[in-house]
Amino acid sequence: MVRQVVCAVLLLSFLSSGWAQNRNITSDKDSGGKSSSGEEVIPTPRQMQNFLWRTLVMKDLRLKGQVQSGERKIPILVRTKERLLQFEFQDRPLQIRVRFAPEGSLIQRRTKANADWEVVTGVEKTKAVAGTDLAYEDLGIDFLRWPDPQPKGEDSVMMLDCWVYEVNPPVESNYAKVRYWISKTYKTMIRADGLNSRGEAIKRFTFNSVIEAEDTVVIGEMKVAKLTPGTDVSASRTFVQIETVEKGSGL
Repeated sequence: MVRQVVCAVLLLSFLSSGWAQNRNITSDKDSGGKSSSGEEVIPTPRQMQNFLWRTLVMKDLRLKGQVQSGERKIPILVRTKERLLQFEFQDRPLQIRVRFAPEGSLIQRRTKANADWEVVTGVEKTKAVAGTDLAYEDLGIDFLRWPDPQPKGEDSVMMLDCWVYEVNPPVESNYAKVRYWISKTYKTMIRADGLNSRGEAIKRFTFNSVIEAEDTVVIGEMKVAKLTPGTDVSASRTFVQIETVEKGSGL
């Protein structure tokens, strides 16, 4: 259980080198956390968005593992550096690159290492990646920067107290809304659900283990589940499993 909780709070740790260095949520003038009287201050949606964006800075890493969907196991190489994330599927001619930016993620793909990158836009971003439960839009986590997120109170996930937010997509999406949970203690997202038009969860992201390599801790296994609407039952599941971690992405 301790290992599971650690994994949850490290949801974006293999991407972020800044979340552990600065957990204070601040706007241009006001700070979150505690007021001068010691009372808890709930961060505004804008403060939370700005904080999550500032901490989305990736370490220079080379990760090897696999994507398992049903009986299929796809070997994969993941390269990360600063605000660039690159997936290289080892059993097929597919590479995907995600460049995070304040206005939204740039998602590109190509069929071989020396080919030109093709931008993935519009309805193409809603399509499945290599026949898995992951869509291109999921890789870009753009919902963290969709406009006008709404606070939805508080909740507890894996024994952690959280603030809950919901946001509507301003662009073509598989989801009518996305609901996400931010740990009060660690100031990081620990769960996200894609919802349909009836407010039912249809996809959920959870995390099952972590890997420690030298001074780096990364997600060992992430589960992406397509849910039967109105239930917590998985209709299908995809696991992203990291087996080795090396410094130096080569990007």
